[in-house]
Order: sequence, then structure tokens, then C-alpha cells
Amino acid sequence: MSGTESLLDLIKAFDAASIPYMIVGSYSSNYYGIPRLTKNADLVVHLPSEKWGSLNDILPQGLDWEDQSSFELVTTTRRELLRVRGSLFQIELFRLSEDPHDQSRFARRRKVEIFPGREVFLPTPEDVIVQKLRWNLRAMRPKDFEDAVAVIQVQENSLDWDYMAGWTAMHGTSHLLEMAKARAAG
Repeated sequence: MSGTESLLDLIKAFDAASIPYMIVGSYSSNYYGIPRLTKNADLVVHLPSEKWGSLNDILPQGLDWEDQSSFELVTTTRRELLRVRGSLFQIELFRLSEDPHDQSRFARRRKVEIFPGREVFLPTPEDVIVQKLRWNLRAMRPKDFEDAVAVIQVQENSLDWDYMAGWTAMHGTSHLLEMAKARAAG
């Protein structure tokens, strides 16, 4: 089973169990920007702490839950890892944190047809850019900056620049937003 098929099966299980989620990371930047290869999928999941153990009960065939959870450093939330059996692909589940931007982007998420005939929840393109710049600053991952540039290139005329300016000012990434905008313009 491919990584994307496993992701769609997991989303179907979340929908059936009424578990709120949104796909973030490279899948969301690929949707709004210029696609690139990825070996993982990232989801933010809104579920009370005491119910996280029950997720194992709804996992589709072919997904294995890793025993060790860890912390994501940008929003300081817990991260759980699912491995796709027989593949290098993995799915990372991040708990919705109390971080103000994490809360805002989750509240603003939208349902889009990311795959033919399949709707899923994604953050807005503005929230993808803001978060990618934040990860670039904190985790020093150049691919996050390039993803932000790609989303700006594709979505430039429809972006809410004031919204992004507010969050990037709060995160100390205003200079990165300006750099990404300049790079996108060529």
C-alpha cells in the first residue's frame, strides 16, 4: 500500500470516528504550491489527551503505531508516529496545541478536494506560509522556506498579506516573509 493510500485510509477512519484533523506539512504546501516528493504526511489532530490511546483501535490495516511519542519543538506539542508497513513512508500525528497560531490555523482549516473525489481538511495557504516560515526559523530547514516561496508563487494574487504580516511579526519571521515574497517575484 502506498503512503498516500494509507493516509487516505486514515482520514476515512478519522471521518468515521468524527475526529477533527487537518493535513499540514508537505501535503498542504504541495496542494497550494509546487509539488515535491515527500516520504511522510503530517496531520494535526484535535482529540483530548485521554482519547489518544483509542486511536490505535481505529488504525487501518498496514499502519503500525510507534511506542515512543516525542515533542514537536515549534509549537511544543506531542507527536505520534505511524509507520506504513513495508514502506519508508510514515505519518506523523501532532496534537493540536494551545499555541495561538496552531489554534487559529485549525479554526480556519478548510475542506478541499486534494485527491480526485476525496475531500480532506487543509490549513489555508496563508497559514501554510506562516507555519513553513516558522519551521524554517526554528528548525532551520531550507525546504520549508522553499515551500513557502512556492505557495506564494502559485497563490500570490489571492493571499491575505495583512493576516500573514500579523503572525510573522508575532513569530519574528517578518523578514522571512519579505524574503520569500521577493524570491517568489523572481
